[in-house]
Amino acid sequence: MVASSAAEAKSKEENKGKAESESFNDEEVGNSAYLNRHNTEMFSAGRSFSGNERNKVWFNTQGNGHADLSDLSGADSPNDGRAVLAVDFDDDGDVDLFVHNLQRERHSLYRNDMQTGAAFLKVRLQATKTNAEAIGATVLVTVAGRTTAQVLSRGAGFSSCQAPELVFGMGKALLCDVKVRWPSGDLESFGTIKPYERILLVEGSHEMLQVLPMTTLMPDPLPRGFRLGIGDELPAQIAVLDSKGEETVIDFAKLADGGELFVNFWATYCGSCVAEIPDLQAMDEEAGQRVVGLAMDAPTDLYRAHELLTKRGAKYSGFYLGSTRLAGEGPGLVAEIIDIERLPIPSTLVVGPDRKIRRIIRGPVKQAE
Repeated sequence: MVASSAAEAKSKEENKGKAESESFNDEEVGNSAYLNRHNTEMFSAGRSFSGNERNKVWFNTQGNGHADLSDLSGADSPNDGRAVLAVDFDDDGDVDLFVHNLQRERHSLYRNDMQTGAAFLKVRLQATKTNAEAIGATVLVTVAGRTTAQVLSRGAGFSSCQAPELVFGMGKALLCDVKVRWPSGDLESFGTIKPYERILLVEGSHEMLQVLPMTTLMPDPLPRGFRLGIGDELPAQIAVLDSKGEETVIDFAKLADGGELFVNFWATYCGSCVAEIPDLQAMDEEAGQRVVGLAMDAPTDLYRAHELLTKRGAKYSGFYLGSTRLAGEGPGLVAEIIDIERLPIPSTLVVGPDRKIRRIIRGPVKQAE
């Protein structure tokens, strides 16, 4: 009986392990069960794989080292960048950046607006003796006796696949000499070329072919701190806290009451925010417009913020941050409208009765008039 019981237990354990193994094998990569658990525990809790380390952008100062333009460029995202593509997306001759972020599974496209007026040369390659894309070829561009070399790698960086072209900055040069060391080992000269060109070099031809420009306008970036721009529509409702610290819902169309709604983002620690409270109250009393205040203070300071509004004579609707709900569980969240980490205050959205953003005011409202 003992031996039989031990055998049965062993059999049950083996069947259990087999079932778990089969269940594991049936799961797809990135399945919802994993993503929901993983995102809830990591991202929704505000944790970061990189310790909230921000991305860095360095600018070559032409022989004087490099300048840190991370904050000035707006590319210093804390969302744990994992892959970056340096590509001229708008075909204007300078390189833009596309970044994949692990945190919150976001992608960011940073448009290069340096507008230095420098010349450029864009080179595409076609090999005839090895792989057609000429992966591994080295292009050498010589300007005034100085040679710059780039390798067509198509796989530079972590989890990144570069575009099949190379972009050379030419400064104020009027001419340049171009050579290619092909993957076959052959070194081929293509002679003198003018800048501001987009060319295709074919192995063995010794000639360049013109590539037609495909310039396009990339969208303007959203105002700093906002996830929506002019013309975009606010969510019908968002979850916030009321003056008692209880969760409630803002209905923008209802608050607008058929007119314009001024959604004012402020905080008790912002002097100009506090100073303009009476002005906002006067605006709220005018026909055809209403004001709603959203305090950026920490939830623990909610009561102090409410008392300050009362003391300054504010009778317009006032709400506060602090909802701990996850996205997708009902009304939207304030974080879908603003980037709390970057929003300069005071900032005000002017919204029509259709919930579309008509204006974005940076600083006190009266100064914008």
